[in-house]
Amino acid sequence: MEGQNFIDENVGLHFFFDYYAVLLTNPYGGAEQATNYTHEMIYGVRGDLEKLVGWKNATFVVSGAYNAGGNLSNTIGNFFTASESSVIDGALLYEIYLAQKISTSIGDFKVRLGRISMADTFASLPVFGYLVSGGIDCTPEAIFSNSPYTSSPIATWGVTIQYSPDDQWSFAYGLYQVPQNVQSPNYSGTNLKISGDDAYMMMAQVTWTPSFIKDCNGNVLPGTYQFGGYFFGGFPMQQYGTSDTRENGYGFYLQGQQTVWIARDNPNQYVSIWAGAQFSPVESISIMPWMVYSGLQFQGFVPYRDQDGVYVSWLWGNFGSDYSRSSGYDASYETVVEVTYVFQLTPNISIQPDLQYIMRPYGNDDIDDALVIGGQLLVTF
Repeated sequence: MEGQNFIDENVGLHFFFDYYAVLLTNPYGGAEQATNYTHEMIYGVRGDLEKLVGWKNATFVVSGAYNAGGNLSNTIGNFFTASESSVIDGALLYEIYLAQKISTSIGDFKVRLGRISMADTFASLPVFGYLVSGGIDCTPEAIFSNSPYTSSPIATWGVTIQYSPDDQWSFAYGLYQVPQNVQSPNYSGTNLKISGDDAYMMMAQVTWTPSFIKDCNGNVLPGTYQFGGYFFGGFPMQQYGTSDTRENGYGFYLQGQQTVWIARDNPNQYVSIWAGAQFSPVESISIMPWMVYSGLQFQGFVPYRDQDGVYVSWLWGNFGSDYSRSSGYDASYETVVEVTYVFQLTPNISIQPDLQYIMRPYGNDDIDDALVIGGQLLVTF
């Protein structure tokens, strides 16, 4: 979830701060039991260039991050990360980009150029930001292991172009620099050079947001549907079962979320569903060629708490045959079920008790299913 801003309307500078703190434990199951705390902080400034220098429909963003803590999934021994805030430790330089909106007679164009993250534009649905598990927040996790895909707090040089001919359709394309150390735990984002041995990642996505779906009361039932794909080159990935690497790969995803019911007398009370799938065909470098996921959102069902929501998600990932043969055991699939309640204390602060049940960690029958309990604190300004 993106934080709200401290806004100075006269100056045009918007300062923002997001803080995710997660405490989780697995009292049962997994390779071992442990308790882990993690946090992620994103902070920066967004500038309205029209107010600052008269540059119409242009903005700039500069941001950084600071992260700390352990990854409970390393103790459990499972694939889908238990906490969304289990990311690179330490201080990082995050975003530095310029955004420009151009309105024409054939539709609107949005261009972003600079240090950007792929997840800001591609493979992410709004509902994903409300989950605690890193298995689906902010993007379903398989794509991270099957490609050099990036999300908060990792950014690289890139350009994205989005074209919206109307209110229902959007077409996006992105081209990104991929440094050879982008997946290293020591990546800090402070090396701003573009080197000759850098790899690249191309992404494309079609988004449909239909507005004609209505319920029996005439309420518009909003939905968002995405189909996208990626191709990368120049980034060596280990081919499972061999000593060789492969420097290119590709994949696809299809996902959507849809509101299916809105209360007659309270638009803040509704039910939404979501589902999707990822497919990475090159099994020699894809640890999880198939990932499928779905979930439910029950918003505003607690009396006098119409800003609170209950979220239920289900994740399933099938490990590739090449990885399975090289792993030393018959790696099959991993499944995670999560239930979380977002208790909105104020518009800027929420807490989330969370429960996850992990089945067949890393597809390994020798590791017991794990129960994970805990919670998340989110502060956004």
